[in-house]
Amino acid sequence: MTDITDRMQNYRECVRHIWNTHFQVEAERCQDWDLRDDFCDAALILFRALVLQGLDIGETELLPDYRAEQQPLLFLRLVIETSSQVLINRTGASGYWDDPVTQLEKGDCELRFVQFFDWWDLGFRDFAFYRVRIVASPRYPHLVGRDALVPVTSSVKIFCDTATLGGPGVRDERADG
Repeated sequence: MTDITDRMQNYRECVRHIWNTHFQVEAERCQDWDLRDDFCDAALILFRALVLQGLDIGETELLPDYRAEQQPLLFLRLVIETSSQVLINRTGASGYWDDPVTQLEKGDCELRFVQFFDWWDLGFRDFAFYRVRIVASPRYPHLVGRDALVPVTSSVKIFCDTATLGGPGVRDERADG
């Protein structure tokens, strides 16, 4: 596994700056979802160049989430180094992040990156959360298949796990949030 935490943070800072500086004011003022979609398309190009370039993952098709259901990139594994506060989706597809499990310890769950997350797509974005899919959990098996929001902190590392590339590890959606 290759630690790509710095790549992901570089990408996060890049798209955060581009959105907040060049897209946000007009998108929010006019409630312009098409402008948001244009940004998502550009963010995918940046994700390929800043994160995936040079990794041995083969051809990966990414489509923005306004065109496809959100699925995790199975080859991008998040590892919580210590403990982390989390928000876990109630059902996996709802907008409710209120599962009673609010903290994960190292090794509680296997997490795969879905996208960076913010609460409002047209306003100021900080990309303060990783949206992840829980793909396995010895401690909380009832959470498998659900999404969680993990704060972007120094206690979270992201690895490219090319061992998972034998199966379906490609998602059809955006990586920006």
